[in-house]
Amino acid sequence: MRIRREKLPWRPGGGVGLAVYKKGQHLTNNADCHLLRFRLIKNKLTKLIEKHQDRATDEARNYIGASSIGSDCFRQIWYQFKGFESSGVSSKIRRTWSIGKHLEGLILDWLEDAGIEVARLWYDLSAENQPYFQGHLDSVWTKKGEPFAIIEIKTAKNSSFNIFVNKGLKVWNPQYYAQIQAYMGMSGIFSAYILVLNKDNSDLSDELVLFDSGYYEKLKEKAAMIYGATVTPPRIHGSPLYFKCKMCNFNKGCHK
Repeated sequence: MRIRREKLPWRPGGGVGLAVYKKGQHLTNNADCHLLRFRLIKNKLTKLIEKHQDRATDEARNYIGASSIGSDCFRQIWYQFKGFESSGVSSKIRRTWSIGKHLEGLILDWLEDAGIEVARLWYDLSAENQPYFQGHLDSVWTKKGEPFAIIEIKTAKNSSFNIFVNKGLKVWNPQYYAQIQAYMGMSGIFSAYILVLNKDNSDLSDELVLFDSGYYEKLKEKAAMIYGATVTPPRIHGSPLYFKCKMCNFNKGCHK
């Protein structure tokens, strides 16, 4: 296909721009020129943000985290713990995480406005005799300065939120359940509330989670197995197209 290039009377920043269009197509009126101007200036700020966020890197973990211990895939946890190279995190995912962190702070504000005493930026945690198994609490409900219950805040789209409401935390997200059990076991605070915000309509729902000591012991055993592994643990599935593998940042290295 032959392409024609012609000078136009305008471009962003002044001067003369170039129009590229199919042979036989003409810019016949001001509307055509306006459309071209729109295309030239569209998403300039978006591209600057994405370029910056695509360059962001995450500090490698040298521990097994409470937030990851509930993963079905031992190999994924082991890769993360050992600092294996991953495919990285997209700028879109980073924005989702950032929005979640800001919403978390807003929800804690709401709790404080409702009269709940909240301690933010709680201390780092680790399992007894297992310094490699760690977690970090973001907030704790306190009464007269003493810890009463862990507060864990999550956000979800409407369809996911409804599963939480109708079926409960353990069915909705077993990894979150494991995370909270690990927090309770490490901290000695044996009750927790998970509070979930529906990102689509701003509905809220929470659930009281009680400590399960037997479950926590199994998490510690799992962490010990991964920590002590001298060979690569088994992957969750043999195909890189398996839905959980497709979402994993270690997919390429794991299935090569």
